[in-house]
Amino acid sequence: MNVMLLAAGEGTRLRPYTNQLPKPAIPFLTVPLAAHSLSFLQEVGIEKLVVNTYHLPEKIHSLFHRINHGAKELHFSDEVGEILGSGGGLSRARKYFKDGGDFIMMNADEVILPVDSEVLTKAIAQHRSSGALATLMVMDHHEVGTKFGGVWTDSNGNIKGFGKTKIEDCDKAWHFIGVQILSERIFDYLPKDGVSNILYDGVMAGLNKGEKAAVYPFECTWFETGNPADLIEASEHCIKVMMNDDSPAKRALQKTFNQFASSRIVTQKFNDACLHFSSEAIINNESKFSGFVCAGPGTEIGKNCSLENVIIGDGVHVADGTIASNTLFL
Repeated sequence: MNVMLLAAGEGTRLRPYTNQLPKPAIPFLTVPLAAHSLSFLQEVGIEKLVVNTYHLPEKIHSLFHRINHGAKELHFSDEVGEILGSGGGLSRARKYFKDGGDFIMMNADEVILPVDSEVLTKAIAQHRSSGALATLMVMDHHEVGTKFGGVWTDSNGNIKGFGKTKIEDCDKAWHFIGVQILSERIFDYLPKDGVSNILYDGVMAGLNKGEKAAVYPFECTWFETGNPADLIEASEHCIKVMMNDDSPAKRALQKTFNQFASSRIVTQKFNDACLHFSSEAIINNESKFSGFVCAGPGTEIGKNCSLENVIIGDGVHVADGTIASNTLFL
């Protein structure tokens, strides 16, 4: 199946970190965020993987050339001058999907831990049997309608609209987790050029012409990682998952490490802290840790450091005596 990964965003809420690395390359549990998106796609054989770029494009190219993406073909769709949005980015890349049938589009920075490891295969089956223009993978979330806009549906799961405001005759609002299965017909509704949004300018345009779009609700743990506080909170949650007994979430994370980590990953208690680190990291036992510390391959933590809730990128040397909390070292 062909896949479009959206990787053009500037990651403005994660600045200054995204001034150095594009968000898909930001480490999450020692592997890039993009690895977590690709891990969710593992159960589907990828024919063409198309990645759009805008912000730090050369670093996106480098990331996907070195990551174990598993696709038969890798293509980049570079946006220059202006970022085109989810719809415009897909329109720019339409040549890669011509005559390819249904395809998947998702964000290149999603962390989704499903309860059912075969959920994507089941969602694709529903999409194909329904003949829908689009099938959006969604979950229950208590902040839909306040923090997040919702996907509003009728009692049969048919999409009626999007946004924070309740739509008349809709039974439910779902949280869209950034994964959608699209018919190639979507290109009939998207503007051919310029900035556009896949939901408002693509899916809604199709609905207004009589097309059907539906949701596929499923049980999962999904994380907001768009700002430093949420990224740190998500990291802490997942490290606790790795410290606990076997669970679907732990198996999903371990699957990601097995495919995408460049070295063995260790998660263990160290005094009052949880350490999650590459076996290639060097950690001085004279340092003090609390909360959690993530250390990528090639990391070296010097002596007499005091670190609390710190994410350390690949190859970073943390100098002796460093005191830091709730931050990233890239």
